[in-house]
Amino acid sequence: MGKSAADIRKEVTAGGWYASLAVDGTIRAETTKDAVNDILTYKAAACAKVRQAIAKRNSDEAERKRLYTLLKRDKWLEDEYLHRMMRKYFRHGVSSCDNQFIVRSDKHESRVRDGHLVITLHIARQYGPPIELPTNSNGKNVDLTGCNLRVIVKGDAVEIHYATAKAHGRPCGSGEIGVDKGYTEAFADSDGEHHGQTFGAVLSAFSDQVSKSGEARNRLHALEKAHRKAGRIAKAERIRKCNLGRVKLQARRDRTKQRLRTIAYQSAHTIVDKAAMVGSEDLTSPIKGRVSGGTTTAA
Repeated sequence: MGKSAADIRKEVTAGGWYASLAVDGTIRAETTKDAVNDILTYKAAACAKVRQAIAKRNSDEAERKRLYTLLKRDKWLEDEYLHRMMRKYFRHGVSSCDNQFIVRSDKHESRVRDGHLVITLHIARQYGPPIELPTNSNGKNVDLTGCNLRVIVKGDAVEIHYATAKAHGRPCGSGEIGVDKGYTEAFADSDGEHHGQTFGAVLSAFSDQVSKSGEARNRLHALEKAHRKAGRIAKAERIRKCNLGRVKLQARRDRTKQRLRTIAYQSAHTIVDKAAMVGSEDLTSPIKGRVSGGTTTAA
């Protein structure tokens, strides 16, 4: 609380957290800075919601100003109401992300070799030679000047992410419509047109496949336990290694997620092509006075 991303980065990198990790210093610092900035961004979003809660709760301008000041100065622990609201909106958990790191903009260079873009990561000599990452891109329209890189290792593949300025899109429509999100289709608008009609089919097929795979994995898991209990350790280990992994499951999940995102984005584009003003019901918050779930019985 009350510390900037740079202050936290200095504490983490200089506090011995990486003492046993043979990783280049700039990678340590930039990866830490990136994670801390994500947390601070999430915290800023929580503070914005708390400000809205303060405005709704208090009509006294002086009390509002006092709470706003405490929130702005990061002293919300001093007030019970602010503390309660921050616990409500600034929820946090444990991240399991351990397959990516950040490379600073001056620690990499790129060139085209044999028709493909090759990115070279420069690290300190004590940690090894520079790392070359050949890509499947021809390098056309790829400008990495001044960009930090996010390197993500996924199995045998490596993804390289970077920020770029998005060009202006095509103009939107001129009408006004309302849309409703659904399962069978991505959206249905007030004109009676359905958008993304394959959305439900893709989602149902994935759900059925996950259910079928889960049943088979449960049987294999029970078989592995039986072999292990009977002393056939080698056979149990083979089943665990060859049949109970999650690489294919995660790949299937990623493919389905990409397909659903594509359908949803294409549907959103067709809606905006029709209208400049789009209205949609917000279902992210519970409806006041509505009790969900539960059953009733008649006497």
